[in-house]
Amino acid sequence: MCLSDPSPFPFLSLPIELQERILSLLPVSDLLPLLSVSHSIRSLIQSPTFPSPPPDLFFLLFSSIDPPFPKLLSYHPASHRWVSLPISSHSPLYHSRPYATSSSLAITLSSPAGPDYEDEDVPPEASLAAMRMFSSLPHQEIPPMIPLGYCFVYAVIPDGDVSLSGPSDHFRILGHSYFNHGIFSQVYDSRLGRWSLTGKIPCQTALCTNTALVNRSLYVSDFMPHQCQLLKFDLTSYTWEIILPMPEMILSASIFSHDQNVYLVAGFEDEPGRIITAIRVLILDWGENHESREWKETSILSGTEEAFVGFTNGACWLYGFETVARNGLVCLHSPYTSRVLLFDVRDRSWVLLPRSSLEPEYTMWYGHATEMGQEVLRPVGAG
Repeated sequence: MCLSDPSPFPFLSLPIELQERILSLLPVSDLLPLLSVSHSIRSLIQSPTFPSPPPDLFFLLFSSIDPPFPKLLSYHPASHRWVSLPISSHSPLYHSRPYATSSSLAITLSSPAGPDYEDEDVPPEASLAAMRMFSSLPHQEIPPMIPLGYCFVYAVIPDGDVSLSGPSDHFRILGHSYFNHGIFSQVYDSRLGRWSLTGKIPCQTALCTNTALVNRSLYVSDFMPHQCQLLKFDLTSYTWEIILPMPEMILSASIFSHDQNVYLVAGFEDEPGRIITAIRVLILDWGENHESREWKETSILSGTEEAFVGFTNGACWLYGFETVARNGLVCLHSPYTSRVLLFDVRDRSWVLLPRSSLEPEYTMWYGHATEMGQEVLRPVGAG
């Protein structure tokens, strides 16, 4: 049945309020095709009064930024399938992958980095960009970081629902740089339009790029097997605090947040320097009065279970993995086998994802989760 406006369509005879209510229950990716089938539905969805639909979560797992065409494949949990997402040649993502994401807000380079670009380093004097990954809205230019040695960006923190479409939409970026045998954090505040140094970080090694945001504090861990510790950065006072060491016998680990809790997903080894024999998920337990901090196990995937064996692709070894998490879902990727394992914090289930169709030469870990929000339904220039 054609949904063109001249043809009778029972849905359009319903009261406007009911039409809005029905459509707002659909995920954004289901609403996008409706924009092209009916002028009435398009006007309804793009109306300023249209209720916000549930955001659609995508895990951006593999990418290639090599010319002539970058390629991006994503896992879509709602449909349990892999989908290809186009990248506009006008997007900063066409030239570089994001340093940090939150919801659909991404921080990336605003122009090609050049031949000396390292994946995690922010090139000297490089301008950054803040953008909505699925929106046609123009990106915002961000000035270069304070040039103190090697610079890194590993978190972007939106203040509310950032749409990058007006002066009231603000965010902060947390990064760090090496200077005079120390590691110093610096913060970009979009209200001020500049970077500020915020003090020395109490660690001896680089920080992990994954973070956990809980109660206006950002949790990060330093990066060194068998010597890791969990740190907290207060987003109000801009001060650092050592929370507690990581558990022993960890070969690979990442932190994430869900329901105002900090979690750790870690690969445990049977002996130092050996392979991972189990993957465990632990929660940070503050104890009474926040004084007896400790890690408590909530789930374990042993090396004999089917999902673990599939994750290693039938091999008898696993040396490490990388993760990306959002909304209680954690994707684990093995760079040795290119398989992806999904952990659901809510029911503590482990699921081995189906193989993707991506060609072997494109199996580069992308490592970000993003949500397609209502901004992709708005025409360019809409307020």
